[in-house]
Amino acid sequence: MGKSNFFLDSESWFNRGLSRLFDILLMGIITTLLCIPVITIGAAITANQDVMLQIALKKDNKIFKRYFQAFGKNFLKSTLIWLIYLLVGALIGGAVIVTMGGFLSMDQTLRVIMTVLSLAMLVFYGFSICYVFALQSRYENKIFTTILNSVLISVSNLPKSLLMLALTAGLITLGYFFTGLIPLFAILEFSFVTYLSGKLIVPILGKLGDREAAGEEIIEEETDEEPEEETEE
Repeated sequence: MGKSNFFLDSESWFNRGLSRLFDILLMGIITTLLCIPVITIGAAITANQDVMLQIALKKDNKIFKRYFQAFGKNFLKSTLIWLIYLLVGALIGGAVIVTMGGFLSMDQTLRVIMTVLSLAMLVFYGFSICYVFALQSRYENKIFTTILNSVLISVSNLPKSLLMLALTAGLITLGYFFTGLIPLFAILEFSFVTYLSGKLIVPILGKLGDREAAGEEIIEEETDEEPEEETEE
């Protein structure tokens, strides 16, 4: 028997890996484009998180269909979450600039305390945003419950939170110095960084009771629910 061609065999680890790499990169490009209108940023990131978690779980069939389904399904809540984080981020960022820039006349000790507090708030804000859209993509909760859970999970998993925040902050810093490459950094953030974050988040969700993230086979319930709804009517 002749050996199968390593490069032509669609089931070889090389081609499967290449296909997954292409999907991850394409998700980053689509998400970047959908973030351009600004108001759609929350829904785009949530849909991207949903797909990347599926890829991390190696259940990445029909990812494009899933992406746009998640985009529509989570649009309202994700947009509200995005607007809340935009407002809070502006307030915290303003506080950091004001306290560190010396724009207010205050005692030096008080200035140091205010600076430390504002920087700490900025870090916790960054931790939370690493998780909040991933949680929104998987669970049906009230908006403030999702936000609170993102903070609690981030604090209880500090090493992973620090890694995710460092990767994101690193790309933002590069974008500040190389503004012409911001689109490239955005694509990298929404592709490889989000995929890596998904790989880190999946075990956390598994420990918190997410059966699929824990490796259990979950049977789709959609087909079971439809007949029940028909009989009730």
